[in-house]
Amino acid sequence: MDNSGGCASAEHTHTISNDIDIMPTNPTIYFDIETGPLPPGELVIPPFDPSQVKLGNIKNPDLIAEKIRTAEENHVSDYIKNAALDALSGQVLCIGYRIEHDEPAVLCSDADGEAAMLRQFWAMLKPTNDSRYPRMVGFNVKPFDLPFLYKRSWRHRIVPPYWLRSGRYWHDGIVDLREVWQLGDSRAHGSLAAIARHLGLGEKAGNGAHFHELWQTDRQAAISYCLRDVQLTQQVADILINSY
Repeated sequence: MDNSGGCASAEHTHTISNDIDIMPTNPTIYFDIETGPLPPGELVIPPFDPSQVKLGNIKNPDLIAEKIRTAEENHVSDYIKNAALDALSGQVLCIGYRIEHDEPAVLCSDADGEAAMLRQFWAMLKPTNDSRYPRMVGFNVKPFDLPFLYKRSWRHRIVPPYWLRSGRYWHDGIVDLREVWQLGDSRAHGSLAAIARHLGLGEKAGNGAHFHELWQTDRQAAISYCLRDVQLTQQVADILINSY
């Protein structure tokens, strides 16, 4: 197991600095987060509730009992497997980003903790002296990435940049590529992987559902996965936004 690699680019062997460089005025920032379950000591697994087991049209009492028994046996593992999708049970492991014209980079939670990583990321989003805001571009970031970052920040008593939200709404400078892809049709489906493949941009570097396992066993591969997602996000944006 290699957990000591730090946040290094797949293309460059140097460790990403903890110092954020001065950005160009009103930059575009492409970003993506990767999450995992909370540490076992912090993870509160609710008790198994048989009434929550979906039985469908099963009427046979023996089959019902078997289904409930199987669900109970898998309760803990299923909860841990899905814990990374909820800020109450998950944490941000890393944040991949690229500031336009710069090399992509990754902020990691294992250096100084999740709280320090979140502070560092939010610091990048401060408006410039002339009150111009960066443009944030990501995939599915309005329903997942940004709310997850907010909720984990609240956990650490960190205040996200004020300009990102106005009441119920996200700032116009936040571009969610999934919304762009849907073109107003909320029924339109498509993951980043599927859309990138459709556009001829190649494949992702793995399966995000297993990211936290990769994070523990092969840190460099995990970082490469995150960087590839940032790369695909920018490539998809280059196609979609220019014609939107």
